[in-house]
Amino acid sequence: MTAGHSRKDTGPGPADTAASPALDEAFDRMAATDFELSNGFVNHGPMACEALATLGCVEEIDGWARWFAGMVGEGPTPVAPRAFVEFDWQGALGDYVRLPEWLGYFDAAIADAGWSSVVELWVPRLIPALSTALFHGAIRTAHAVRAIDHADTVPRRNELARALGYWAARFRSGQPAPDAEPVDEIVRSVSEAAADAAGFYLASPNIFNLHGVTGAMALELLVDHIPAEAGVAALVQVRAEHAAMFTGREQVGVVDACGRWDEALAPVVASSRDAHQVKLVEACRRGLASIGDPVFVAAAEQVAGRR
Repeated sequence: MTAGHSRKDTGPGPADTAASPALDEAFDRMAATDFELSNGFVNHGPMACEALATLGCVEEIDGWARWFAGMVGEGPTPVAPRAFVEFDWQGALGDYVRLPEWLGYFDAAIADAGWSSVVELWVPRLIPALSTALFHGAIRTAHAVRAIDHADTVPRRNELARALGYWAARFRSGQPAPDAEPVDEIVRSVSEAAADAAGFYLASPNIFNLHGVTGAMALELLVDHIPAEAGVAALVQVRAEHAAMFTGREQVGVVDACGRWDEALAPVVASSRDAHQVKLVEACRRGLASIGDPVFVAAAEQVAGRR
């Protein structure tokens, strides 16, 4: 039994834009691109385009997809694992050389078992590596899960396979996490962890601290699709990662924000060509809808240059 039910109402705004065919076209256009740039940074294209769709900025998606497709080199082609039936997934975890096999494995697994069953099984297996690649395995997977939850299409299945494959191939165990205890409201607790991270981001608004917010809010999208005990384990893991990230750092004191969402933020970041702006604004909109903490408004305004 999963931790909750599917939530397609991910915040205020036009929910139907998340199912737009423009996102499918973007996923198709970016499917051949590599997962990382030559400088080692992660390819943010698919995540940014999905966030744009959720924010209602559908007309901007094609331009973003073309821009990323032109900027990022060609990536690996999925291949069948060496022994698919008895795939030694534990031995292949964290082996980036075997990324094409991971992609082929998840392509086949999703086609055979369905995307929701694959997510329910595999996200808990990958949670110990939540912070892998600065949370980007989990973040890309979360965006893909939300996309396919809105519209189960071939491009969205392919994107989910690529996201899970990247997370598995880059698997590195993160911080040791204490034993998990039952939590009544897992989505709220995860959102509170993100709000805590947003306080550190506001005190020092850099890319590292930003991912403490978007990493936690990735779990907010995933916990409804995994078993309840796995959701609690994910919460414990993100708390452990945050404790390591923010040790010795200062949080902002009083948050100077009204707590009301500014709908002008979405078009501002959609025109920025900065994927981090888009992703954080979308995550903060969800966080505000979840728990009403004005720190999310302040963080969104900060990244968009409105403070």
